[in-house]
Amino acid sequence: MCEQEIKKLQDEISDLKKKLKSAHLWMEREVKASVHKISKKKISRFSEDIKESFLRENIEDVISSRINNFFWDLLLLNAPHWTIESITNSEIAYFNMTKNPNTDGFSVISGYHKVLDLYIESFVSNNFRKFCKKNNQIILRVNDPLEKALNLVVTKKYILSVGRFYALIKMIREWDSLYDYWIAFKKYTEKYSDLNALVWDDDFFTKMTALNKSEVLSSKRHSGNITKKETTEARDLLIWDFKDKKSILYKLLETQAVNY
Repeated sequence: MCEQEIKKLQDEISDLKKKLKSAHLWMEREVKASVHKISKKKISRFSEDIKESFLRENIEDVISSRINNFFWDLLLLNAPHWTIESITNSEIAYFNMTKNPNTDGFSVISGYHKVLDLYIESFVSNNFRKFCKKNNQIILRVNDPLEKALNLVVTKKYILSVGRFYALIKMIREWDSLYDYWIAFKKYTEKYSDLNALVWDDDFFTKMTALNKSEVLSSKRHSGNITKKETTEARDLLIWDFKDKKSILYKLLETQAVNY
């Protein structure tokens, strides 16, 4: 490589670094503005002592910093709308739950459940529909609950629930004989290396198994009876206090880090 080409490459790298820094600063401002707007509305419903604790402990800035430091590069390009709002709602509700003995975990779980549903729809279901239609997989041939559900996901744009997403991963990993839509889903995941790696990621599967068994996103959520212990355990699996990049939400978002 000649000196002129090296200089050109160095200039391009320098330009990209400047753009990346600007993007990072923009994302920080966007997150802070969103968190502030949500916090102002959310804490207005709290008791005076919890409001004071929220302000004294600077929870608004804590939440902003956590989101920016943990997610920023992936959030910038890939996170669906409502991600920041839903995470913020859940974190404020979690703070309230730690201070208020009369609060259960429903509002905490609700926000994170919304993010998980968004990620499954945006990162899994959307392209799965396109894959099935392209390959003429639109006919229901078997009287099976999961096949029926997948047929509706493909043909009627129904949501692929967290429970069914987990069931698909489990079947791909453990079953040799699959029905039509299961086979289509397996072929679909194999087409995308990061998604296929996620399906076969033992740690991700273990966390999804624990989340599914906890029933906090299904029967316990619908009954409105989620204990603080169950809430904390589910939060650990989903986001792990913004420290573990093997958590469920981070791993799903990370599948979008590469443009296929």
